[in-house]
Amino acid sequence: MTDEWLYQVRIYFSSNFSDVFRSSDTSKQKNNLLLVLSEHNADLLSQYDGFMGYVMEAEKNGIDKYPLYHWTKDSLAKKGKIEKYKNSFTVYINSEEVYSKTLADNIEKDLLELVDKETVIRISKHDTNPKNNPQPPSKYQ
Repeated sequence: MTDEWLYQVRIYFSSNFSDVFRSSDTSKQKNNLLLVLSEHNADLLSQYDGFMGYVMEAEKNGIDKYPLYHWTKDSLAKKGKIEKYKNSFTVYINSEEVYSKTLADNIEKDLLELVDKETVIRISKHDTNPKNNPQPPSKYQ
């Protein structure tokens, strides 16, 4: 991989911690996570909320302008996917969903310290290289 690609970090929570994170409840782990996010000017958006936002925007503006609409909508309808997407969060840095490798590496390093397999399950980093990302099945192309 080269520095020409942009990157995205994702964080995966247990169902219980996902509920805590979304609520006004506090916990030591939640406070530690919020501190890391603050230090990197970062926020989280669940993949579920991101996908639903995309679907709703497409339906409002015309689905013909949104090439991933049908694939995204069908993915949300699959059994078990909603819980999976509600527990998986995209890290936004400076309000951007993709960013430089340096920014991704820095926040990934700090987030990895929070992985305990009970609340924060894992961290992943993805690049924007199409070869490394799922492509829509042929029926959606």
